[in-house]
Amino acid sequence: MDSLSPSKLKWDSASQPSAPGPVSVIVPVRNGEAFIGATIDSILAQGDVVGEIVVVDDGSTDDSAAVALAAGDPRIRIVRTTGLGLPAARNCGVRASSGAWLYFLDADDLVQPGALARLLEAAESAPQAGLVYGDYDRIHADGTPFGRRKFFMRFRRKPTGDVLESLVRKNCMVVGTQIVSRSVYDACGGFEESLKNLEDWHFWCRVAARSEFLFVPDLYVMSYRVHHTSMMHTRLLPFEAIEPAIEIVYGDPAIARRLDADRRARYRRSTEAAMMSYLASVAIRLGTYREGLRMILRSIRRDPAHSPRAVAQFAGAFVGL
Repeated sequence: MDSLSPSKLKWDSASQPSAPGPVSVIVPVRNGEAFIGATIDSILAQGDVVGEIVVVDDGSTDDSAAVALAAGDPRIRIVRTTGLGLPAARNCGVRASSGAWLYFLDADDLVQPGALARLLEAAESAPQAGLVYGDYDRIHADGTPFGRRKFFMRFRRKPTGDVLESLVRKNCMVVGTQIVSRSVYDACGGFEESLKNLEDWHFWCRVAARSEFLFVPDLYVMSYRVHHTSMMHTRLLPFEAIEPAIEIVYGDPAIARRLDADRRARYRRSTEAAMMSYLASVAIRLGTYREGLRMILRSIRRDPAHSPRAVAQFAGAFVGL
């Protein structure tokens, strides 16, 4: 964890709300002035459920902070840090906030109208759930729809309840689709700051080891913006770049206590195969078909039992799923 305490954080704001509402929104940004204005507007449109918006400016050299503050809402505050990285920036934002629920949104994405109110309503009906989530769609840089994911997701339901075994084997979540109870976040210790990739998956697994999840069907919480600098679906990582996250997940004491050694070994093969098939799908979206084929074959060899799902995911990439 980063060593910055709330008293050491650098603030930019006209005022600080004394009684924030139920949701604290955390928005890390670095050189995101092109999109952050629309992102902030989409958060403000959620209404009174948002008690504060903590924008963590992690070393921007552009006017990201000024654009965020331009909305003129006293709930917006800027925390300035210096290149700590995405996991640490999120943790800093949490330490500077006080809402009972936490919502993380990247600075180029949009939260859909009424989405946070619906998540809160669902949370009130299921007090055992420390994380409540929905789904997402994709948009181009200009905000127009991207791909056909929303159409195909009508026929799929994501895991709910005790989701640890499902989530360890295959990540089904994207940052910006969930609210997390602060008490559960505190119990997990936040995001692992040593990870450069898949720190969110690791965090969801830590949450799942301690609390139930609640999936809200037919709720598209967030629109993920696909553009030339976005991280998801627009760059192809080598599998070796995500292996550290797999190692940390399967070595996490809280997760290990829930899964015996035999299941961990079997699930790890499944996880590695799922990650490979995901990378194969990214390769197809990027037009690097030879690399996609190489990776999907590697996935099948790693865990033949996973191959039908891997092939389906691979095929789905060709139609924008």
